[in-house]
Amino acid sequence: MRIFTTAVMPAIAAALYAGCSGGNQAAQTRSIPIGAAQTQNSVASSNPMAEATPLPAGNSKPASPGWLAPRAHGNTSVPLLYVSVEGSNEVFIYDEFAYDQSPIGKISAGVKTPWGLYVDKAGGLYVANAGTVTVYPAGSIYPSLTYSKDLCRPFYSMVDGEGNVFIANGRSCGSNNATVVEFPPGSTTPSQILQTPGVEVDGIDIDPQGNLDVAYRKRGLGSIERFAPGSSQGQILGMKVHQPQGLIVDNNGNIIVVDTSAKTRCLEVFAAGKLRPHVRLRLPDSGDPNQIAMTQDQSKIFVASFNNGTVYATGYPITKASTWTEVESLGYGNDVQGVALSNGQVF
Repeated sequence: MRIFTTAVMPAIAAALYAGCSGGNQAAQTRSIPIGAAQTQNSVASSNPMAEATPLPAGNSKPASPGWLAPRAHGNTSVPLLYVSVEGSNEVFIYDEFAYDQSPIGKISAGVKTPWGLYVDKAGGLYVANAGTVTVYPAGSIYPSLTYSKDLCRPFYSMVDGEGNVFIANGRSCGSNNATVVEFPPGSTTPSQILQTPGVEVDGIDIDPQGNLDVAYRKRGLGSIERFAPGSSQGQILGMKVHQPQGLIVDNNGNIIVVDTSAKTRCLEVFAAGKLRPHVRLRLPDSGDPNQIAMTQDQSKIFVASFNNGTVYATGYPITKASTWTEVESLGYGNDVQGVALSNGQVF
């Protein structure tokens, strides 16, 4: 059970409001990464390709359960981008900075209709599947751990600073309300189950004070519920979100949440303590956003677009002038659901 706190950080000044239909949403040139100088500041997972195995002759990709290319860029660590494709039961691995490139690896062992992804501070990858969450050590294509107790359809997972694992049930398990299941460090037996008022639980994240923020859906408007460290009783924050998906809380307490309703379909940014978003931003190409991931230095945010099989990125903080870069495109028909970074947020 979580019992820890972190220092409160000041909220950033509110940006100009940008409606979902406004602003410059055109995709930028694929070949130029946003903030290429970030390479020097990015923190990769420790030895992310430690168990890498070479591709077969001719660079052909072997069949299931997956493959992993040799370490790239000499002896330097490779910041990795993970992308889940629900229909094909695969998680693709990319060099984060090699935009519009072929994957350098693929995971399929233990993967079944994958959704949200998460990378912990040791570089372990968590994949939310139909009924389980599988964990892959840094550099491995085989799971070392599987969570299944009290899970029905996990959508998202995360690990806090104490090593507690939280898994959001995207569907209620035989009851009216969906839950978040908490597992203590190193255990696959739950320590507690957090109840929400939603029929579906989606994105989850930790705020600067150590609270767990949970996006949930109802048959009408959804919202975000906050659980204090060590508490099983949540507080509904009160903002109104249509059909939320991914959620991130930045180091200043700002909440970025994905709204997937047909009317909005955008990222919304709520300043700490505010009930209305000060920024709304759509994806280009009529993209439907799903999961979001932020680099550890909080200079860039990535978004999975499930309807056109694309991952986009833009600089952070988001403003009404923000534009998107197409990072990787798997093409229409590839239902991209999850995205995670080896140099992403850790707690």
